[in-house]
Amino acid sequence: MALSDVTTDRLRLERWEAIAHMPALEEINALPDTVGYLNDGVPYAREETERQSERFTRHWAEYGFGLWAATIAATGRTIGFVGVAHPLWFPDLAHEVEIGWRLHPDAWGHGYATEAGRAALEAARDQLELTRIIAVIDPGNAASLAVARRLRMSFDRTVPHPQRPGEIEIHTT
Repeated sequence: MALSDVTTDRLRLERWEAIAHMPALEEINALPDTVGYLNDGVPYAREETERQSERFTRHWAEYGFGLWAATIAATGRTIGFVGVAHPLWFPDLAHEVEIGWRLHPDAWGHGYATEAGRAALEAARDQLELTRIIAVIDPGNAASLAVARRLRMSFDRTVPHPQRPGEIEIHTT
């Protein structure tokens, strides 16, 4: 079963397409604030952003669901991504389905992550019949922890980060 695109009150959530959505991801990944908890605040090089964009597209092709491009309906501006995908970057959790988001800082503070996150959880439950979805969040990322709380996710456990020293939190629906 494939996950369909979703429209919320203010957003269009569209299946990620590597070429079409690459410019928005490149803009977001070039900002230290957006990658502070992902890449120690070091912006991603264009080549890594291309690989990410291609991975997002491949995930859709392989699994029938993945990260959507989040676009403001009124303006047509793609502000980032939100959706559900297997956290293949985390081998011990790759069998799970994770909700994730990364938005341009201009879009922060407007409720877009929560709005899109609610739509993603609802679609995953209804269309994919998932009962458990996780969020993997750096414990210092107060904004993402707040979104998880608004999505009614609960702290599950802390585990070692698979790629660098330190721990990361797992939250569940």
